[in-house]
Amino acid sequence: MKSPETIQKLLQLLSQSPTEDYNVILNAFDFGSLDFAPFESWSNEKYTRNCLFKDAKFELILLCWEQEQETAVHGHDGEDCWVYLLEGEMEEVFFTIDDDQCLREIGSQKVQSNQLIFMNDKIGFHKLKNSNLGRSISLHLYAKPIENCVSFDEVSQTFIERQLSYDTFKELALKD
Repeated sequence: MKSPETIQKLLQLLSQSPTEDYNVILNAFDFGSLDFAPFESWSNEKYTRNCLFKDAKFELILLCWEQEQETAVHGHDGEDCWVYLLEGEMEEVFFTIDDDQCLREIGSQKVQSNQLIFMNDKIGFHKLKNSNLGRSISLHLYAKPIENCVSFDEVSQTFIERQLSYDTFKELALKD
């Protein structure tokens, strides 16, 4: 049975655990029992960022992707980022800055439903793209919340500081 209570269980596990345990928690959690429908929002213009929870320790965001929508190449402001693909298929493309200070693609991977990936600034920069023939939904966990990040501006061909925002904020309260 799908119930918002299982989302509460995930929030409790994350809030009571050190960051070092997030990977194990996310890999072991039964996301198939969660109902994210009340938190979904969709746009034909861009993927949407829908905040489920945010405190000083972490934020949990549901991203809803229409076909071929993608992020800019970006960093994570020094924070760790886990992405669990709930539905669909994504492509993650990796980038680095070469010796000439130019952005260079260094690889990519396909991400399938029920797969967890990890990224931080020590690994480099990346972008995510919905490579599915339909919609995709991903759950993003940031430890700690990210207010700003650098993203690559295609027009100026430089990295710019970007303030992040949510399309919806239906925050769940952490229950004791």
